[in-house]
Amino acid sequence: MDKATMLKEIEEKLKVVNKGILKPEDFDESQTEEIEDYHKMLTSRNDVSAMEQTAILDELSKLRK
Repeated sequence: MDKATMLKEIEEKLKVVNKGILKPEDFDESQTEEIEDYHKMLTSRNDVSAMEQTAILDELSKLRK
């Protein structure tokens, strides 16, 4: 799965209000594996707590260029 699709699905799973906050062009190709790890974790779960949502978004923001 490509980076753009994974980021879009992460946004949807985390119910991000500000769509486009996770733009694929803001992440280096070298970070695709980390993005994939977050994607796998989120898609394997039914629910994500508000605290987990915040933590994941914080971590993803650290990966941005």
